Amino acid sequence: MGNTRWTADGRTALERRAGVVFLALAAVGCLLVALSLVLLRITPWDVLRDPSSPLVQLLDVRAEGSLHTWFNVCVLSSGAVLHGCAGALAHRAGWEAWPWALTAAALALLSMDDLLAVHERLEPLGRALGAGQGGLHFAWVLPGLLLAVGLAATAVVAARKLPSSASRWLLVGVAALLAAAVGLESVGGLVLDSVGDGALYVLVSHAEELIETLAAAALLCAAVSAVRLGAGPGAGFEVGYAHPVRRAS
Repeated sequence: MGNTRWTADGRTALERRAGVVFLALAAVGCLLVALSLVLLRITPWDVLRDPSSPLVQLLDVRAEGSLHTWFNVCVLSSGAVLHGCAGALAHRAGWEAWPWALTAAALALLSMDDLLAVHERLEPLGRALGAGQGGLHFAWVLPGLLLAVGLAATAVVAARKLPSSASRWLLVGVAALLAAAVGLESVGGLVLDSVGDGALYVLVSHAEELIETLAAAALLCAAVSAVRLGAGPGAGFEVGYAHPVRRAS
């Protein structure tokens, strides 16, 4: 843990590890979305056509409490823990920990929202504000814009203080999340109002859910890219903060 420069080779290895983690999580997300599309929309089995079927509720990525929701909650919760750990390592290495604390709190709140569908409880408020048609078919999007701005501001403020690789993962993750949760949600509302709950809406809604999963994976990888694992004394290993330059003591 001395005051040494974190080498380019070390950064490359960390970025590669973060990429592998992202691809693994993305593969699971793609599998869950594919199962939802193929089993629920293409197969001829009647049991998979009934929205009240427990199997449908488990596999449909659009359903609250589905396997896909559980996976997203796990990724976001794990990301919150890893961001907290990265903050602790940053503090030990002499860097500011508050940006990581900020992002850890944001991921914890996103996880809670995914689990409890808190954003959908804003629907009555959105309708009171005049939303409910077209791009605002899902009325919660209107008051949710304020939360989106808050999340974006949090990411920008934190990213300025994080290692460059972590900043990229963070900003890409937040941008993708907002594009899906606000942008594609609004597109889905337009589709519902214009052509109804048909094949086009199914594709838009599944794309939204997939991008949200990819965003959650990117947010987790922000912390993965900042935690250095290496050989320690004896047969042990060392965990450190992978900022490009160590501060002099």
